[in-house]
Amino acid sequence: MASPFYNYTIATFTRGLNTLSSILKKAEEYAREKNIPLDELLNARLVEDMKPLSFQVVTATNTVSKALARAASVEPQPQQEPDGTYEDLYKRLERTLAELEKVDPARFAIKDGQTFKAPIGSNVFDYTLEDYSVRFAIPNFYFHVVTAYEILRVKGVQLGKMDYLSEFMA
Repeated sequence: MASPFYNYTIATFTRGLNTLSSILKKAEEYAREKNIPLDELLNARLVEDMKPLSFQVVTATNTVSKALARAASVEPQPQQEPDGTYEDLYKRLERTLAELEKVDPARFAIKDGQTFKAPIGSNVFDYTLEDYSVRFAIPNFYFHVVTAYEILRVKGVQLGKMDYLSEFMA
């Protein structure tokens, strides 16, 4: 039987990464049709003091990788930072999806109910895997996926609610 952490996160992360890939493809098509440089979209922000689209994708994928590393009780290793191109972001998404496909819940070093320390920002929290997934990993992941969606909408990409939800409903 799979752990609650596995049940909560793997499908959610997989669907969210597929959503990111799908909306990036729509944005790329939009940019091509409107003769907008892709860099303009990659560097777009909702507001000046917020991080750009590329950061949202990077952070969503890093959230997944860190969650999987913490479940395995190993130090999270960030993926190599992208060069800032669309192709780099697609590769990052593909690598992270491949990482999710290989997950074996039997290999989680941290068992249900066992606590571990999770450094998040400048704080360190004691979590069980279940708490970590529902209190931080999944909300943080959703935040960055939705922010990427919102940035692209603000830039004029024709995305609708189903562009976001369809992968989650599959």
